[in-house]
Amino acid sequence: MRMTDRNETQLPLFDPRAYERALQYVSFLRRWFEPTIEGLENISAEEGGLIVTNHGHLGLDLPVLLSLILEGTGRPVRALGDRVVFAAPLFREWAHMMGAVEGEPEIAVQLLQDDQLVLVYPGGAREALSDPQDAYRLQWQNSRGFIRTALRAQKPIIPIAGLGNEELYVQVVSQERVRQSGVGRFVSKLLGEKYVFPVYMGLGPIPFPSDLYYLVGEPIELGHGPEAAADQDIVAELHERVTKAAQALIDRGLQQREAADTSANANADANANANANANANADTDTDTDTDTDTDTDADADAGAEADADPAPARVVI
Repeated sequence: MRMTDRNETQLPLFDPRAYERALQYVSFLRRWFEPTIEGLENISAEEGGLIVTNHGHLGLDLPVLLSLILEGTGRPVRALGDRVVFAAPLFREWAHMMGAVEGEPEIAVQLLQDDQLVLVYPGGAREALSDPQDAYRLQWQNSRGFIRTALRAQKPIIPIAGLGNEELYVQVVSQERVRQSGVGRFVSKLLGEKYVFPVYMGLGPIPFPSDLYYLVGEPIELGHGPEAAADQDIVAELHERVTKAAQALIDRGLQQREAADTSANANADANANANANANANADTDTDTDTDTDTDTDADADAGAEADADPAPARVVI
């Protein structure tokens, strides 16, 4: 991206009420995905910060994350969007309502210096449209602009791990195969290869109701002045440090989710076994009662026969 002169950059107007209304319009997503978030205390109540997170399928979960942060902290988040989002007037207007801005570094720096929260997906479209085997593996290798932005603004980086957002659809045709088609070649020529969409399947076009879980990590203070943004070695070292911290947060979230699933399955098995044992005991009691009743009936019948057929009287001659 081109680094523009500060004086020629105009921040788009932001309407907090329009932002809240826009999130209310898509509140059905929260009912569909039933999301949870942990670690909101790591987001400052006043200070600006650059939020970095992994990119889920098509970014469909972004409004969910924004609404959880707004609800939990009272703070709106200004998301940085790809240029393609702002190319069409309809999408551009909707993006502005959601507080999004085009991902120009100068705009991001100004927002951060104004102590706003800014969110960026360092993996971009490449991560959002990646193959299933790359799920929850950060693809930030060629993205260092967010480090320079945080250095210039002198604000911390806040990592967030998103779980479930890479399970909204099943990929049925890979991006590479689509690229080889006529449509893929057309999109590649028009927008670039990274914008060629794979073919996905959900409940038709509707995403699967995957449980979304977000884990907010501790803020990462970069420990260098704004001049370090021009030092490639420092930027590279910080990039590696932040990427490792974000990946570790994702791995931790995956482990927690796996442990919770294992515990839930164990409880379900225990309940099933308890129910089976209870049913077995009930059947045993029923059989015992039946046997007892049968024995009692037999004794009663025998007694009745004895009463009905007394022994013949002896005759004395």
